[in-house]
Amino acid sequence: MPVLILIPTWLTKMLELKVFQSAAAKLIVDRFAFYSNHPDRPSKGNQPRPFFQALSALTGAGKTPILADSVTRLRAHLHAEPIVLWMSKARSVVGQTLTNFSEGGKYSHLVDGFRVLPIGNITPALLNDPNAPLLITTTTGLFNNKEQAEGNLHIYKRDKDTFGDESPWERLISRPGTGARRPLIVVYDEGHNLSEQQAEILAELQPDAYLLASATLRLPLNFTKSVVNPIKLWVEEADQQDDFKQLSATSEQGDVEPELFITTIVDSEKVVKAQLVKLALQFDGTTAAMDRAIDDLFERLNLIEQAVGEAQLPLRPKAIYVCKTNITDDGARDDPSLPFLKREAPPIRIWRYLVEQKGVSPERIAIYANLAFEAGTKPDAVNLFSKGDNDFDQFTAGDYQHIIFNLGLQEGWDDPACYLAYIDKSMGSSIQVEQIMGRVLRQYDATHYDNALLNTAHFFVRVDRESVFTDTIERVKAKLKAEGAPLSIIGNFGGAGSGSEDQYPKDLEGTALHHIFVDSEAARSRIAELINDFPHFVEGDANTVAGAKGASTVIDVIGESAPQPVQWQEAGHTNPVRLRWLVSTAMKSRSSRVLAVSDLHDPKFDIRVQAQSKADKLAETLAADATGSFYSLSELVYESGMPFTFGTMRIGKKAVAFNNSLYPRYAGLNKFELPFATALDDVGVPWHRNLSSGGFHIPLLSEGDTANFYPDFIVWKKGIVYCLDTKGSHLLTDAVARKLFDIQEDHKTRLLTRFISEGKQTALKAKPLPGGYTVWKMKSGSPTPIHVGSLEAAVKECLR
Repeated sequence: MPVLILIPTWLTKMLELKVFQSAAAKLIVDRFAFYSNHPDRPSKGNQPRPFFQALSALTGAGKTPILADSVTRLRAHLHAEPIVLWMSKARSVVGQTLTNFSEGGKYSHLVDGFRVLPIGNITPALLNDPNAPLLITTTTGLFNNKEQAEGNLHIYKRDKDTFGDESPWERLISRPGTGARRPLIVVYDEGHNLSEQQAEILAELQPDAYLLASATLRLPLNFTKSVVNPIKLWVEEADQQDDFKQLSATSEQGDVEPELFITTIVDSEKVVKAQLVKLALQFDGTTAAMDRAIDDLFERLNLIEQAVGEAQLPLRPKAIYVCKTNITDDGARDDPSLPFLKREAPPIRIWRYLVEQKGVSPERIAIYANLAFEAGTKPDAVNLFSKGDNDFDQFTAGDYQHIIFNLGLQEGWDDPACYLAYIDKSMGSSIQVEQIMGRVLRQYDATHYDNALLNTAHFFVRVDRESVFTDTIERVKAKLKAEGAPLSIIGNFGGAGSGSEDQYPKDLEGTALHHIFVDSEAARSRIAELINDFPHFVEGDANTVAGAKGASTVIDVIGESAPQPVQWQEAGHTNPVRLRWLVSTAMKSRSSRVLAVSDLHDPKFDIRVQAQSKADKLAETLAADATGSFYSLSELVYESGMPFTFGTMRIGKKAVAFNNSLYPRYAGLNKFELPFATALDDVGVPWHRNLSSGGFHIPLLSEGDTANFYPDFIVWKKGIVYCLDTKGSHLLTDAVARKLFDIQEDHKTRLLTRFISEGKQTALKAKPLPGGYTVWKMKSGSPTPIHVGSLEAAVKECLR
């Protein structure tokens, strides 16, 4: 009997999907709906060309949940329940996908109603069942070499008892339904691995859509010719339609860009603001021996563990060690016949140093590499995983804290608890730091913490000379810039030691600071009224159904005899979905905060409705009204019962020293911030250069993922906290108005914000006149500019 996993219909875990992820999924599906229903949709003869979309996103952006949400949304635009073939090259990735989509998995709520199973468990009954969508997981290797039909690839073997003298592959091609072949969607995780042979074999299935997760469109030539290029040509011919332009990126001339229509690009800044990845990367370079570099790593690990304890997190920070495998430091090949204590292979030297010098238990160390051992020479205490995918499940089950590997662990292993990396680039090593970066980039629990150490990826790079370290940093910067990731990068090169040190806050009087919270009680009450006023609908009536657009087509069904053309007409209606799902999807497309305070458990949301029906449109209206109510009625509150704690800062030894600052020195001040900080220090009041990588922040009440404002400077004066932000005039937009706060507690002002720009400005976005500075305050509900002649005067005006 096949193993079936039925996904529950309503889980509060649906709240986890980020707004940008929901928006990306919606864009993919809106494009699919427009493309599939377009009268001039590309076709080859009578066969419509499949839809294609590539998803490009920063590591850690959540490509899997975006694609999962996409296929669930696609159901509402199809004439029959779809079959989704979800594949990846790595068995480890496929195994993780199956676990995550199975009941209780972290993404199970995103594939609501789907039957989820591995490809080895498919049966004719499942493929033919029109009552539920089917999601099948598989590796590409299961079907990639058809010459093995009589060997290991059982997908091509004919089975009279089960598939009626057909192979599972042939039945997947025909997939008969009730009057029409069931739609098929191919999802390829890590889609850059798509090969010419894979593309040729997948084309036999005649999919309705290809969804590929790939940061780069390096696609096979024939796939590009048959799938991608026809869509690009269609885009060039159809780009004058207004509704088409709304779904497409355009050039400066307003023309639709074909390359961008077939690619959904996730804004990396939104990924960072959604707290899915860390805020900063700290690089410490050294020419010292491996031992010294690992010592530096352990000093940082101790600080991170201390910060974890202060934050009371159930986290054990992990470290990775990336090095050559069987090559010694002098370039010679290590002798696998030598006793373990005499081996010079870098993984073994690191293992011994961790155990013998740092006191790490062997149970907490794993080596994931093809490290050579002759029989009987590997100690039992060494946890070695050298068989790639076959060992991956055992490796991940071990939950090791220290992982030593070469490049074999780049794909498939994503652990947000990983905070530190030792990378050995000495002796001409070809290891590329930018390729390793993704393993340390994800943020633990998708939450940015007060302590910057917990929002930073810490790299310790061993090199032969400083130029190698400098080149490495530049490549990392180039990669992040190309991906649009607004992450701060700190690089310290100390030759034989570290170029930075830890600093602790001074004990200055009057520097108390407390968290800011969103009081949404009034908004919650109003949203409850909106939900209560939402009408009741009757399933199947004129308000819950909508006609489905579509054209007839010809399907070639594979069988024993020659292919026969089978004609089918449009079904008339699309798949119905729960009204609750429509409302929650519309809400989370706007704000996760709104959905969090909305109670949608009323039975009236249980009915099934179709896309574009009156009920569907009213669901959108409800979501828009609820979002507007949330942000108009919510307020920011200063909470004296929740103090903000300043933690340890890692600062370069050459940083600028100040007298009245909270920390002795600060680094990274730009050409405007440095003179402002100097003028601020001369006033004699306590102040602090706030960090965007883990400093004090104020929630922003606006649509989108939870966003926070990190002011550049914090000043304490006469019981009031002043948050000051230095901005270039080109950055002063209408968004400034959202950040000019007067936050109170018990009707008493506790916190004020000010903006400072160079030159004289009379309005936001206006071109500044040279000379002096402009201080921006909120007066009578509007941002008001005040011109002063010097930085000293600007500081005094800010604190007035």
